[in-house]
Amino acid sequence: MANPSDTGPSGIGTEVLRRVEFNGLNNTTQTVLTVGTDMIVTLLSIIITNITGTANTAHIHIARDGSGNNTIYNGNTAGDLPADSTFVFSEKVVLVETDVLKVQSNSINFDVWVSYIEQEFA
Repeated sequence: MANPSDTGPSGIGTEVLRRVEFNGLNNTTQTVLTVGTDMIVTLLSIIITNITGTANTAHIHIARDGSGNNTIYNGNTAGDLPADSTFVFSEKVVLVETDVLKVQSNSINFDVWVSYIEQEFA
């Protein structure tokens, strides 16, 4: 349910809890979320589950203004996510318009669940 606010930078806006998920993320970099115009997103948690029987590696990136990658979690060790395990990134991170959240895996069987607050300013 939206939570109206009259203190936004350009008038009345909304604040909504949202989530996005991907099942069976493959061996690639997946764009999870792109922040729209007049939006602010506060990440609440990113849950990555390795649903394979072998250890794999995951990375979480933010492309500031849609370009480049700033890594906020670097699973740089092969097998940092053991077989049938879950990693929870619960640091609060603020994204602004045109920022892009990406998850990268070296597996064909990762599930990703992202919970966030989306604030829109009308």
